[in-house]
Amino acid sequence: MKCPSCAVKNGMQKRESVTRLYRKEKLDNGICLTPPMGWNSWNYFKQDINEKMLLEMARAIKESGLYDAGYTYFNLDDYWEADHRDRMGKLDADMVKFPQGMKHFVSECNKLGFKVGIYSSNGVQTCQSLPASLGNEFNDAMQFATWGIEYLKYDYCYHRVYTNKAPYVFGVGICKKGTDEETFIGAEKAILSGTAKLVYGSCNYNVGSLTGVGKKAHYIKGLDAGKGEATFACKVEEEGEYVVTVSPRFRYRSTGMFHRVMAAVVVNDDDPVIIESPKMHRPCSQAPFRFVAKLKKGENFVKIFNPIANRADSAILNYICMSGSLAEAAEIVGGKKIAFSVCEWGRNKPWEWGDQVANLWRTTGDIIWFWFRIRQIYDKNVVLYPYASPGHWNDPDMLEVGNGKLTLEENRSHFSLWCMMAAPLLLGNDIVNMKQEHLDILKNKDLIAIDQDALGRQAKRIVKGRVDVLVRPLSDGSIALCMFNKGKGKKKYSFALSNLKKEEYVKGYTADGYEATELWTGEKTTGKTLTATIPGHGVKVWKLVKSN
Repeated sequence: MKCPSCAVKNGMQKRESVTRLYRKEKLDNGICLTPPMGWNSWNYFKQDINEKMLLEMARAIKESGLYDAGYTYFNLDDYWEADHRDRMGKLDADMVKFPQGMKHFVSECNKLGFKVGIYSSNGVQTCQSLPASLGNEFNDAMQFATWGIEYLKYDYCYHRVYTNKAPYVFGVGICKKGTDEETFIGAEKAILSGTAKLVYGSCNYNVGSLTGVGKKAHYIKGLDAGKGEATFACKVEEEGEYVVTVSPRFRYRSTGMFHRVMAAVVVNDDDPVIIESPKMHRPCSQAPFRFVAKLKKGENFVKIFNPIANRADSAILNYICMSGSLAEAAEIVGGKKIAFSVCEWGRNKPWEWGDQVANLWRTTGDIIWFWFRIRQIYDKNVVLYPYASPGHWNDPDMLEVGNGKLTLEENRSHFSLWCMMAAPLLLGNDIVNMKQEHLDILKNKDLIAIDQDALGRQAKRIVKGRVDVLVRPLSDGSIALCMFNKGKGKKKYSFALSNLKKEEYVKGYTADGYEATELWTGEKTTGKTLTATIPGHGVKVWKLVKSN
């Protein structure tokens, strides 16, 4: 009997068979080269937001010095939305909470210097059952760009999983846009791989050179679940825009006619175009699917396949869609680039593919203002250090500093660990009524400098135990080192700095001696060993500068 947990785990893996769908290079939109810093409305206020309160919060961030410390994004989470789209199908802001509209609110925040962020979900509704963006990605991206939005947190509630069943395909047509002279390339001319198979059977409608319902023609089957692919080669005399037509054939009941079907169509190396068909209730004809693609002079390739081998593939495909829509909308509007935050809770290992579609990606479920949850998130995120780089960040969720009943040491540790892990620093507390001790934590310029270091290397945990030791190389040639006491009671701990020379992660940054500055007290020490008494749930963080 197979292990049930293993089956679930295997089902979440990204299979090599679908990597052709993912972009070959990292997303390069030129923003978030260091982890984004700002404020988000969710952790403390949730649904209790409105324009007046939010602008008061923005002014408090300015007046407290947090803006000058680097917290420049001002992000709205769920509950900003009206409860339905307007008659044109556009998203709008709640008319009571934002009586002058979202564009006015964004303008007011911009006057204070903030970049405004907004929220939606990769589903039919948001997590609070308000209108979301699945199926409306481009229209919503255009709305965000028109408003002047510069950050999108994109959640995963009510997401839809694509079917792994593909249509059968008679062939493809190529027609220069603006003309009606189409060249049809039949299934028998396709290059097939994997489980793709050429079949000779009845035709269900007139297409290209196929004439007469009921006559027989070649078609391709076996393109399901990332296992088969059909590639059509076509030559054109000049570069330009062409109408590409995919001619599908219905699937009989015994082979899944009553299921939805879906395929990705990739022209050369462009992002995929998705074909979808709803469930069929009788063997009727299926209309051709047409879209416009830019072809180069000479030979071009049109690949057709269903990429959905597992749930992860479906999520990736949807996030690619919004990523491309944001970039295109910003270019059309001529506005600001929009940072893209994938928030699918680490369900589909976004650290393995997130840098191709987003600037940051959540690695865990939601944070809450209890120490045990902060510890859980730290343990999961700290091991993902290989995946962080400038412009692309592991996101262990927003900060809870100043919320709940965290002790002062726990607040300080939470902030320190997030800075060591190169995490986005998005405040989630009530800035207007914040205690000075919490403000002092959030404004620690030395810790912020570590988080914002241009080298963009997340800390690696090199010792795991009652006391964890994390190290992070910095762009000025120094090393950040953190000791984290996970126990409730204080702990005296020593670490021999000579051990750093054994760590490949800080190779080139080590020395025989260091001047060590503890970044919470400012105390400076020299020597070959760091020794400290660390409070329960507390940290000590040093910057190690070579002394020889």
